[in-house]
Amino acid sequence: MIDVDAPRVLVGCEFSGTVRDAFTAAGCEAWSCDMLPSETLGLHYQGDVRHLLQGWVPVRYTGECDPEGDGACAVSGLDTSLCGCYGPTQDGIEYKEDHGILWGRPIDRPQWDLAIFHPPCTYLASSGLHWNTRRPERAALTEEAVQFVLTLNGANAKRVAIENPIGALSSRWRKPDCITHPWHHGDDASKATCFWLTNLPPLTPTNELPGGRTARRANQTASGQNKLGPSPDRWKLRSATYPGIATAMVTHWRPLL
Repeated sequence: MIDVDAPRVLVGCEFSGTVRDAFTAAGCEAWSCDMLPSETLGLHYQGDVRHLLQGWVPVRYTGECDPEGDGACAVSGLDTSLCGCYGPTQDGIEYKEDHGILWGRPIDRPQWDLAIFHPPCTYLASSGLHWNTRRPERAALTEEAVQFVLTLNGANAKRVAIENPIGALSSRWRKPDCITHPWHHGDDASKATCFWLTNLPPLTPTNELPGGRTARRANQTASGQNKLGPSPDRWKLRSATYPGIATAMVTHWRPLL
């Protein structure tokens, strides 16, 4: 069951559950949020993350999933802390009215103690920006993506981290506070990962693999390019956070919550 005194962590634009699960294991009430369903069991709000930035708080409707009050979801049979009966509410109180009965529990602090966002990089990454001069409609989508990031950065959270590759944010917004690679944190992969931070320290290497930046990593070809070829799932595979970086977030940021 969720500890109402646990730090509340929002992981926006994440469907893999990698970062959410790392903070859950560290004793946080961690929620992921994405337009896609979560690929792993856990607290997940499937919908627009801007709902949660506008004061909505994701909840479990106890009266729907656990009418017997025995801790087992009547829909899935899972523990109610792992079931899928989640939804949003507002006004700092978790509730749902059903035949005049209010279900749920009050929340003393509806804001987030930590918000981590992984906004889509399709129109932000430097690898695709050269198309903007030839496709005006794409340049407009880059502008929309930048504004979305600025909206995320204004989240009602004590601490905010925004992750993205090298690209438009460095010139259209500001330089990142740190740039790290999976091989800094025990994963044999090269992928420059930028973080823009508010009230958080930068990630420093936690388990640096030998060879440094010149080593050829498992995710690279001889030319240094990513090995993943074109496929319908390529964007999903490339967007997932490496476990070592998720663990590094917990190592660096969990003690502050």
